[in-house]
Amino acid sequence: MANWVGSYREKGGEGFYRLERDGGRLMLTGCERAIEDASYVVWSDRHRLAYMVEEKEEGRIATWRFDGAWEHVASLPSGGALPCFLSLSPDGHTLACANYGDGTLTTFALDPESGAPRQLLSSYRPSGHGPVPERQEGPHAHCAVFDGDDVLYHVDLGLDRVFRHELERGRIVASAPAFSAPSGAGPRHLLLHPDAEHDLLVCELSAQLLLLRREGPDFACVGAVPTCPHDGVRDNLGGHLALDRDGTVLVTNRGHDSLVRFAIDGEQLHLREWSHTGGSSPRHLMVDRGQVIVAHEEGGGVAHVSLNAQDACRIANIPGAAFLIEIPDVAQSKP
Repeated sequence: MANWVGSYREKGGEGFYRLERDGGRLMLTGCERAIEDASYVVWSDRHRLAYMVEEKEEGRIATWRFDGAWEHVASLPSGGALPCFLSLSPDGHTLACANYGDGTLTTFALDPESGAPRQLLSSYRPSGHGPVPERQEGPHAHCAVFDGDDVLYHVDLGLDRVFRHELERGRIVASAPAFSAPSGAGPRHLLLHPDAEHDLLVCELSAQLLLLRREGPDFACVGAVPTCPHDGVRDNLGGHLALDRDGTVLVTNRGHDSLVRFAIDGEQLHLREWSHTGGSSPRHLMVDRGQVIVAHEEGGGVAHVSLNAQDACRIANIPGAAFLIEIPDVAQSKP
């Protein structure tokens, strides 16, 4: 296994960086410079394909095969501007893309044999705006999450909404709001908890973590906590949301530049511990062999954050680090 780091070209990133373990430490060992602005990536182990957004005004989705080296397979328009999130259906037949720039959600058909993108199936763009004019002047799709093969949720930061879509063979056939976040909260990332009775939503603009309960096709908020462990911190934005191996919730703060752990207790969220991440604007995180790895968009590269020790150790100085993903090497993926 190796970890890969997507980076922003305009922030100094030079491509898709490879991190490998040397004993217990991660070290930078290479960079695929042909891959640009991969700020979100999903991996198909069956086809050994990585689907990557190219987060640009004329958004694109690039497909790359990895068999020890990267091979470009296809590239097609994302159906919107500034794509920032991808989701693969459980059956591997549909790819969903959230385009932040213009708020369009798109779905694509994937070839069931090769995994290669075949065609744009459908698109959905809601109308409206939120109360924060500089960030909510219109729709801004920020996340898309499958719930089985035939239901897709998408989060719109600009409209303070979560939408639910019914699919037929990957095509959107019915859409409706499933949840309204507090006005101006700017929801960013929805996480459907695989084990607990509740799901989670992090709000970027209000820097809040919401605990959601399913009520039929909709969500109801049963708990909310600030993501920042300190009161009075200005210009802090909620960041990435993930689960640790023990089921606790990990959230990054961009501004306070911290990582926070919450525990779910019934219908309540409790702060467990936190630590500074050792960089600026922690955009993404992943849990790797019990360690939390954080990618900093504005400075500080990639760091290992130890919540118990209240410190961070820089792994690699990667400018514009945007995304982290673990991808199996060929020898480890074959029986």
